[in-house]
Amino acid sequence: MASFELPRWVVSVINFKGGTGKSTVAIGIAECLCHIYGKRVVVIDCDFQCSASLALMGRRALGGLIERERTLDHHILKRFRSASTPALDAIAVKPERCVFEADGLIHLLPSNPSMPRIERQILAAVIEGSDIERAYVQASVEIAALVRGLLDDFDIVLIDCPPGLTLFSEAAILASDGIVVPTLPNDLSLAAVDHLKAEIARVRTDVGFADLLIGTVISKVRHRNATAHHVYQTQAIEKLLDRAAPSFRILRPYLPYCRELEAASWRDDDPDRLSFATVYGEAAERIRQLTADFVASCHRIDDARNVAARARALGYASAVPCALPHAAGGSQPGAPTILPQPPTKWALSERTKPTKRKSA
Repeated sequence: MASFELPRWVVSVINFKGGTGKSTVAIGIAECLCHIYGKRVVVIDCDFQCSASLALMGRRALGGLIERERTLDHHILKRFRSASTPALDAIAVKPERCVFEADGLIHLLPSNPSMPRIERQILAAVIEGSDIERAYVQASVEIAALVRGLLDDFDIVLIDCPPGLTLFSEAAILASDGIVVPTLPNDLSLAAVDHLKAEIARVRTDVGFADLLIGTVISKVRHRNATAHHVYQTQAIEKLLDRAAPSFRILRPYLPYCRELEAASWRDDDPDRLSFATVYGEAAERIRQLTADFVASCHRIDDARNVAARARALGYASAVPCALPHAAGGSQPGAPTILPQPPTKWALSERTKPTKRKSA
């Protein structure tokens, strides 16, 4: 097991287009961070399709959690209705179907197919008068604060975001220190990234897309036995993305369309835990390499932010953005991202004020 320090970050795996491999990437990186780097990781499933929850828990176990209302959305609704409700770490469960090397290190905040309906109830608990926009902003800021509170107990918080913009995906953007963007090798998937950029610009006043981007994962690439089609496809991807470099940096290697990766998010109801190598098969080494590139990118960004912070402290702020990619909007070493502050009227309520907890 490698000994390696990582910045304590909230990372969202996000693309507004569906079917890009977000859950597969989130689970793969999470299990590899536990297996190879020995990190305590919590996966937050914000997608009502519940792919990450089903993969890590199994249908029966997840159904039991939903029935007992021990899912992310239900717990947050309770928190909005009563400040005495515990913080999010209270419902973090140890997945029954994670790879055995991650057992005890990986945790899950499970999702629920009824999440869109619960979102409306959360807004109803916050709204004053008829100002739905104000309620939406207030709720997303408070959920983001709750998510960041998990860093007291975990080394990395990985959020599996839903396709499209929802209350929970907006909260994820607010809470994030960085984002990973899985995309398919086609124009439609890449076009959705423009929508993501616009929403980040709207939601975050402190940083932009390029500041948050850890990297882009090209997934479901069909090798087709190294035919001319595959060569053309990969060359087209690189040509398209390289035009936008360095703000659209690619995490390598590409993830192929293969049985093991597809099955990684739909695991069999086998009572025995399987190994990392068994679950990911021939793709296991690709997941390791991808995670290593993810870790290296996190370090580069964190180092740049720290240098930028020191430069600003010395009065050289005007020169920093040109010299350091990802430096704008940086933070002091070990400091959390500063959430965009709502107007005084929307200040964080008692239910999301941080409480003291023991460090993990």
